Amino acid sequence: MSTPYGAPSGGYGQSGNGQGGYPSPPPAPPRKNRAPLFIALSCGCALLVAIVVLVAGAGLFVIGQDAEEPTRAPITTSSEDPASEDPATEDRATEAPTTGIPTSEPPSTDLDTDRPAENPTEPPESDAVSDGASSISVQIGPTSEDTTLETHDDVLESQNGKFVGVEVTITNNGTSDIGLSGENFLFYDEDGQSYTLRYGAFSTSGPQIAPGEEAVAELYADVPGDATLDRVSYTDEVGTGGQEVSFPVG
Repeated sequence: MSTPYGAPSGGYGQSGNGQGGYPSPPPAPPRKNRAPLFIALSCGCALLVAIVVLVAGAGLFVIGQDAEEPTRAPITTSSEDPASEDPATEDRATEAPTTGIPTSEPPSTDLDTDRPAENPTEPPESDAVSDGASSISVQIGPTSEDTTLETHDDVLESQNGKFVGVEVTITNNGTSDIGLSGENFLFYDEDGQSYTLRYGAFSTSGPQIAPGEEAVAELYADVPGDATLDRVSYTDEVGTGGQEVSFPVG
């Protein structure tokens, strides 16, 4: 007797627990989750790395500190001048520098008023001046004073107080001519003040004194009214060698 398709068979049927009447195999056990272990290991490694880094950093700091240059003692500066601590140095610093050349007082133009006065009634003797090749003799004659001066063509009025005149005789004892000029003479009063000539007249036909000849000169200077003539000086390149030679008057 046939069984219709899809109807259950009478002998061997398929069980719901297995195939062909055998039981189904048990299910596979669940896989163990190892994530916590990996996390723990990762944390441990990270902690170890952190500890190593901290130790290494501390070592570098210490080495860096040891490698720094030693601290130098502070240098103290003083505002005081070392030279000022020595009193002798201060004294030397305050002294004026010297050049090693001794200073001298300027020459005084005042004349010695304590010398004995010469006798005005006796004419002074001639004074000879020699410069080797040429020489002259100068003699000072009497002096005169007036507020006016009469020349050969005019009458001069004093502008300072009075005229003082003196007669000078010059003798050429040399071998060269001596030139005459009013610029060769200067008048000096008792205070040492000098005066140039205002007027001069010479007893020669020319401005030269030949060897062996002499000339008489009348010389006048315009001086203050209270001035007293003391001396006359003469300077000549030939007769005196360019040196000023003074002759007292009075």
